[in-house]
Amino acid sequence: MALFAFASSILYHPLINAFLLFIGLGLVEEHTLPDSMAVGSSTIASWTIDKGQTAGFARFQLSFPPGIIIEPLKTDGASFTYEDQKAKFIWMDIPTTPSIHISVRLSTRANFIGGEVKQWFSFIEEGSRRDVEFEPHVISLDRTPATAMQTENTWNPQATRSLTLENEDIGYMELAFSGFEPGSFMKWEEIIPKDCTFEWESNGNPSIIDRFGDTLLLVWQHAPATPSIQLSYRLSGNMTACAANVHGTWHTILNNQPHSVVIPSSPLEQRAPSPDDVALQELTDQTKATTTPEVQATTRPDFSVPEPDDGIAYRVQIMACHRDVDQLWFEDHYAFREQVDAERHNNWIKYTTGSHAHYRHARDQRERIARAHALPGPFVTAYLRNDRITVQEALLLSKQNWMP
Repeated sequence: MALFAFASSILYHPLINAFLLFIGLGLVEEHTLPDSMAVGSSTIASWTIDKGQTAGFARFQLSFPPGIIIEPLKTDGASFTYEDQKAKFIWMDIPTTPSIHISVRLSTRANFIGGEVKQWFSFIEEGSRRDVEFEPHVISLDRTPATAMQTENTWNPQATRSLTLENEDIGYMELAFSGFEPGSFMKWEEIIPKDCTFEWESNGNPSIIDRFGDTLLLVWQHAPATPSIQLSYRLSGNMTACAANVHGTWHTILNNQPHSVVIPSSPLEQRAPSPDDVALQELTDQTKATTTPEVQATTRPDFSVPEPDDGIAYRVQIMACHRDVDQLWFEDHYAFREQVDAERHNNWIKYTTGSHAHYRHARDQRERIARAHALPGPFVTAYLRNDRITVQEALLLSKQNWMP
């Protein structure tokens, strides 16, 4: 009762009315979520969580109403995902500081009508998971009519990029553009070296997509009435060289004047271990503890890549790691029952499925797998007479359209 009274007195204290504060299981949360947002608006929301002695694995999850898109700004070392209106900050080993601080940019689309933001914090205590649900927060739709059009010099164009290493030759590139004038002309030019191959995840729905040599060109004849545009693609090749040489320039029109923003190359970040990586390590450790080396040698799955029929084949890579797993492992962890093949390369084991003569068939299989299974980012790979080559090389050799 004393704790509740203390929380209530702080919650309504006039000196901190910019924050809402909640307490649960010894955890204290403050946030700056807005009370209302208009369609097409953007704002920054931040959270401070006093976690006490919490250590090891932790997750902070938020559920947003439809029509809100999220751009992470500060993660305090967590991996971030946003899918199906759910934002997740995951720490495999949460910082040892008493408090963690995170922030995001909230933007609304045309279908935003308001709704409830739910918030959970999960952590491990004495070997068991504990879940704390903080009080939900309502963001209502601001229907106040705009009194004036955006004035000169108020647009603030910004562009960001990040490149995350998924395995030794695959990286996940994310770009975000904001601060542009709705309805204006926009163009993005990305330089992708010839030895690096890319495959779209999200292209931001431009009017035109084309490629000239090393330059990828996207054009928006009329910029959308959204506060930001997100682009993402997977990059394959020598990731050290690709990360150092991929760069671009964003061109737009502001107040009837041309404006350009250079988007430099991005440092290569290591992907944080996922819960499935941890499960795979535990499985390997258990196998080593209960199986003799001789039995391991005879029962280890012997995968091989099937020989393509016509020299060039496109397959879908579903995972890469340093350990052997069998078909049953994929069934148990991902409910994936299609045939899995594997190849060993530079101490990595790369697991693939399917074999197609046409890129579009492999792309369709990748999209179907991504929708049905939570595998870590399936993507298309290419082979020439059993040797792995880039998708771009395979498309050129087979005279197929390179565009996904």
